[in-house]
Amino acid sequence: MPALPSPKRSSPRRVVSRRKTLALVITEHLRQEIVTGVREPGSKISEPTIAAAHDVSRAPVRESLRQLEREGLVVFDAVGRSRVVQLTNDDVEDICGIRASLESTAAGHAATRFHAAIEQTLRSNVAEMEEATTLDEVSQLDLAFHAAIMEASGRRRLITAWRAIEPQLRLWLGTLQRLREAISADVLAATLAAHRDLIDVLASGDATAARKAVEVHIASWVCESGGSA
Repeated sequence: MPALPSPKRSSPRRVVSRRKTLALVITEHLRQEIVTGVREPGSKISEPTIAAAHDVSRAPVRESLRQLEREGLVVFDAVGRSRVVQLTNDDVEDICGIRASLESTAAGHAATRFHAAIEQTLRSNVAEMEEATTLDEVSQLDLAFHAAIMEASGRRRLITAWRAIEPQLRLWLGTLQRLREAISADVLAATLAAHRDLIDVLASGDATAARKAVEVHIASWVCESGGSA
């Protein structure tokens, strides 16, 4: 009788690759639940429950949670149990300070290399925000506007640093959304006007004016009034 063929075994590299893919899917799912408030600040995150829901082992779940910890959305206690982060006033103050520093610096660089394509991206964003009907839409477009300015700076390290705090910005803005029951017409109108003014300053090519305009915009709209920025 001929020998039976040996069962095929997945290579270690393929196993690791599949685990990373699963971890990415779980990470995006959990991130969305956290920033939208489905998982409330301070709530426990059960690894076995998540693993069962996704029909996976706990390895990709733990990998996902570690990534979310690096993003500032999850914290682990002394015995390794995970929870959704609760942003304190100090956290918000730090986020505001870091954001103002990064975005104002980036705006200066963006002003010196401003061109029609960047302007079109920013004005299209403002037009979409003008038609937005939900708080989530306004918040996402708001953050996308500032992300576009960061990208327009062309400064790789500034962009990398901004992306590192972006998940916490999403969480914070999402929290602000849930404190309101509807879009304030006054706040939306003021945000649109401020964004149009920022585009004009950037288009002027004046780096100093652009840095100052973004710094004042973030400080007045986010850190003080709690409105959109």
